[in-house]
Amino acid sequence: MAARAKVCLVDDDIFVRDALALGLNDAGFDVVTAPGAAAGFDIVQRGGIDAIVTDMNMPGTDGAQFISEARGRWPDIPIVAISGAVTIDGQETAAIAASLGANATLMKPFRARQLAELLSSLLPPSSSQS
Repeated sequence: MAARAKVCLVDDDIFVRDALALGLNDAGFDVVTAPGAAAGFDIVQRGGIDAIVTDMNMPGTDGAQFISEARGRWPDIPIVAISGAVTIDGQETAAIAASLGANATLMKPFRARQLAELLSSLLPPSSSQS
């Protein structure tokens, strides 16, 4: 049996974090959650992470900064940006995320199943379990 893909989920909203973690777990992923960028960096630095999901709008180091730095540190790990804001400072959120190296963007609200399907499409077949 193949190992479950391990996802680092970074979101400052505990309700979003918990709901997505539960849904991704049910879809066959192992999920490690982080309430912000600093904790997210620590988790990914420890290794074994197959994909990163990050909110774009967080206090402190926001998702754009997180994506930019994570892409520099871990160029091969798929990154999915999530956001409830269509625009940030007048620019399209998805375009900002893509320009910084995110592989995909999902706009809130969405179902955990949609995120699981997206992650599965970004991961090698041996890593994804949806």
